[in-house]
Amino acid sequence: MKLVKRSFTIALQMLKDPWKTLGELGSETVFNAVIFLLLVGAVTALLTPLQIYFGFEDINGLHAGGQAEYLAKDLATLYSMGVEWRPLLIELSYVFILLITTGYLHIVLRAIGGKGSIKDTFRMIAYGNAPGLLFGWIPYFATMSAIWAAIIQLFIGPIVLHKISWGKASILFGVLVGLGIIEIALS
Repeated sequence: MKLVKRSFTIALQMLKDPWKTLGELGSETVFNAVIFLLLVGAVTALLTPLQIYFGFEDINGLHAGGQAEYLAKDLATLYSMGVEWRPLLIELSYVFILLITTGYLHIVLRAIGGKGSIKDTFRMIAYGNAPGLLFGWIPYFATMSAIWAAIIQLFIGPIVLHKISWGKASILFGVLVGLGIIEIALS
């Protein structure tokens, strides 16, 4: 119960002041970041089937939650699994996507002069997804929460944890969000 309370406290702090919260999370372990992702992510993972039941398939791919929802939907369709499997598939997809995103984003950040470790990148992606994990299940609000998460993960996080300049962070944010929008438009 202590881990659940701590995870949701961090999520709320991330919503209120991501600059300060990311700076304070430097001592958090990778294990704690995964636990955070799974516990807070359970909100969207468990409520997504309810959203689907009521006829909304309002998912987007701008944040890890949306990508996980897409992947879970595709896997469920591919293997003829019912909607009751979606929470588990979404949670597993969160971890898979976190690992992939951490790897490529860390390479990009290092290439543009980022000074943070791969653990910093991992924490930036996991904790920065708080808005998407908390609100990604709400129809039509998912897009706003995805943009909010992207700002934390791709703008604030690189400045705070990788010590890159505002200018580089702005370019990084614009390019990666632009590519994300193109990916969504093409799918």
